[in-house]
Amino acid sequence: MRSADHGWTSGPVVGPVVAGLLLLVVFILVEARFAGRPMVPLRLFRIRGVAVGNGMLLLFGGISIAMWYFTSLFLQNVLGFSALGAGLGQTPAAVAFMLVARWAATLLPRTGVRPLVLAGSACFLAGFGWLSLAHAGSGYLTGVLGPTLLVAAGIGLTFPTLMAAATADAPEGDAGTIGGLAQTAGQVGGSIGLAVLATAAGTTAAAGADSPAALAAGYDLVFLIAAGLGLAIALVSSLLPRRRRR
Repeated sequence: MRSADHGWTSGPVVGPVVAGLLLLVVFILVEARFAGRPMVPLRLFRIRGVAVGNGMLLLFGGISIAMWYFTSLFLQNVLGFSALGAGLGQTPAAVAFMLVARWAATLLPRTGVRPLVLAGSACFLAGFGWLSLAHAGSGYLTGVLGPTLLVAAGIGLTFPTLMAAATADAPEGDAGTIGGLAQTAGQVGGSIGLAVLATAAGTTAAAGADSPAALAAGYDLVFLIAAGLGLAIALVSSLLPRRRRR
């Protein structure tokens, strides 16, 4: 997130990235070679559903950040909403998410994972693509409400489905670990997504300082990247193991 101020090759950016990667390598070595009872048994990633499901949850974390965090910033910094107004402006999408998620949970045993993931990804492409057209002169109803309802429907279809995909093949005794991995994958994806998307928005808006038009251009780029993440989730879902419908 500091790359917008210091550059990608600067010490404050490269140093923490390299340190984090080295720590990850050390963790994997310890888990694989030295831990008698590893906290994260690497054998779990040989289970196709676990590996693919966690990969999709990493991508999904960026979508969640783009939806809830950056649409709130758009409402406040571009359209001039107060913090309370922005929260109320996102309430219809939050309600839509809850309703669709409950519906998706009832559909999942009959449809399987992939149809719901593909439907959710289509909602991401359409909703974020629509959001990327918003600008300083956009109205709330057509510029924000409509597309966020689409994205929220996609989140409702996708999130519980991805959690089910990542934990479906959990061996008895490893269910808790695999569930923890799935939760962590979404959180790590959100953290990385926030860093990348905030950098993209800040770099794009830098030329216009803090004007609403410049900020809108930065947020529009974020929404386009999020649409790309939705497409990536759809492509990765093709790697999921096929299951018979019940």
